[in-house]
Amino acid sequence: MIQLADDPEVAEQQIEAVLFYLTTCGYIDDDFDLTEKSFVRQLLRRIVTARVDAKGQLDPELRFEQIERQHEHYLELFQQVDYEVRTLMAEVVADGEDSKSFVLTKLKLRCFELFRSLSPDNREALMRMVDEFINADGVVHPLEVQFRNDLASLLGQPGIPEPAVESSGRVEVARPVELPTASVDHPFFQGFEHHYSRDPEVIRAQIAVDVGVLDQAEARWNQLRAAGDGRLRGKQRVQELSGPEFLDGHTFGVPRPDRDYELIVLGDLHGCYSCLKAAVMQSRFMEKVKAFRADPSRNPDVRLVFLGDYIDRGRFSLNGVLRAVLKLYLAVPEHVFVLRGNHEYYIEYQGKIYGGVKPSDTISSLQPLVPDEVFHRYLTFFESIPNTLLFDNLMFVHGGIPRDALLRDRWKDLSTLNDPELRFQMLWSDPSRADSVPDELQAASARFAFGRLQFRAFMGKIGCSLLVRGHEKVNAGYRDHFPKDDIRLLTLFSAGGVANDDLPEDSNYRDVRPMALTITRTAGETRVTPWAIDYRAYQGPDRNAFFK
Repeated sequence: MIQLADDPEVAEQQIEAVLFYLTTCGYIDDDFDLTEKSFVRQLLRRIVTARVDAKGQLDPELRFEQIERQHEHYLELFQQVDYEVRTLMAEVVADGEDSKSFVLTKLKLRCFELFRSLSPDNREALMRMVDEFINADGVVHPLEVQFRNDLASLLGQPGIPEPAVESSGRVEVARPVELPTASVDHPFFQGFEHHYSRDPEVIRAQIAVDVGVLDQAEARWNQLRAAGDGRLRGKQRVQELSGPEFLDGHTFGVPRPDRDYELIVLGDLHGCYSCLKAAVMQSRFMEKVKAFRADPSRNPDVRLVFLGDYIDRGRFSLNGVLRAVLKLYLAVPEHVFVLRGNHEYYIEYQGKIYGGVKPSDTISSLQPLVPDEVFHRYLTFFESIPNTLLFDNLMFVHGGIPRDALLRDRWKDLSTLNDPELRFQMLWSDPSRADSVPDELQAASARFAFGRLQFRAFMGKIGCSLLVRGHEKVNAGYRDHFPKDDIRLLTLFSAGGVANDDLPEDSNYRDVRPMALTITRTAGETRVTPWAIDYRAYQGPDRNAFFK
C-alpha cells in the first residue's frame, strides 16, 4: 500500500495522484460503476487507517475521530477529482480532431505530472493498487489496460501483458486455394429440388412437408439438450470441458477430440442454393463421411458447419438452402452442425409475424400464399436453433462477441453463452479496426462493433484461439482480421457470385466471390484453408433441378 508522507502538503499530492489515476481508469471504459467507486472509498479508508496507526497506540475514540476526519477530507477530494475528470471528458476539440484521443492524452499527461512527484516505491505501490482496481468490477477492460501500460511505460514501470490463451497449438491460416470443380449430381439432393407452387393448395402441402422437417430437427435438438443440460455450468474455459460431445441449451460442445478431424465451414448462404450444393460436392463431404464411418482409424472425423443466414436475399431460401441444410443434418446428424443467423429471426406483433431484419424477402414473398400460422412455426423453430459451437479450442458463431457492458453484468461461466440477450448480441456484432470500442458506441445500435483488444479479452476468458463467423458481406468471401496475432478471427461469406442466377440481377451480393473453409487437425496441428465455391457448376438443369 502507498505510504503517505508526514508532510500534509506532500500527502495531499500523493492522494490526489491516487484519486486522479483511479478515477481516470474508472471513466476510461465509459462506466465508472458503483463497484469501482466503492473500491476507491475503501482504499482511502485503508490508507488513512494505516497512516493513523503508524503514529503509535491511540485512544480508540481519538483514533476513530482522526480516521473519520481524514477519510471525509479525502472523500471530498475524490469528488473534486471526479468532477475534474468528467469536465475533461466533455472538453471541446478542434475540427477534425478525435475527441477520445484528445481526452486520453490530457488525462495521461495529468497522471504523468502527478506521478512524477511520487517516490519510486510509491509509484510501484500505486501501480499495484491500479492493477487491483481494474479488476474490481470483475472485467479487465482493454482500454484500462492500454492506459495503464502507456503510463507505466512513461514512468519506466512494467506493463500488463495482453490476455494469453491456452490452446492445443497455434492455428495456421493458409492462403486461399482452388478445389477441383464438382462435375456430377448426387441423388441425395434430387428428391427435394422443387419450387414452391403458386397454387395455394399445392404450396400449403409443400410447406407442410417442410414444417415436418423442422419438427424432426427440433425434436433431435431437444433430445440432445435433455442429455447435455448443465455441461457448461461452472466451466470457465473450454479446456475444462470433458466427456462426449453435447448440446447444452444453445451451445454445442466438442471437448478435446481424441482423433484427427476435418471441418468444412460455410458462412452466409442467403438463398444461394447453388453455392451450398457446389460446396458440399467440391468438399467431397458425402464421400468423406462414408469413408470415416467405414474405417474411423484411417480417416479423419469430418464435420459440416453452417454459420447461419440461410434465408433472404436469394431465390431459394426456405425451399432450397434451409430445406437442404436440415435434410443434411437429419441424414447424418453426427456430422453436421446447424447454427443460427440473425436472419433466422421473426417477431410477432398483434398476432402477425414479421421479419426481424429488413428487407425480409422470404416472408414478404410468401405471406400472400401461406397462412400466418406457418410463419409462427418458423418463428419458434428459429428460436430453437443452436447459436454457438465450441469445437476443441475453436469457436463458431454467426456474428461475434457480446457487448462489454453485458459481459460485466451477466458473465458467470460458459453457461452464460445460453443467456438470451447474450445470444442475440452474438448474432449481430462485427469486428472493428479499432483496438477497443467504447460502451456508448456499442449501445447505439443492435449491429454494434467490437475491437481487437476486446476480442482478445473475450477469447482469453473462454480459452479459444480461433473464432470463425459470418454475418458480414466481404466481397473477397473471406477475411483474416488479425493475421499477425496468435488469436485469430476469420469472417466467411458463402453467398454471391457475379453470374449466380440464384440472386436477383441487381443484388449487390453478386459482387462477392463466395468462399468456404476447411479446418484440419492432423497430429495436433490445426490448419485453416479457404477455398472458392464453384457455384457455376450447379447453375444448369442437368445438375440442379431448380433450373429445369
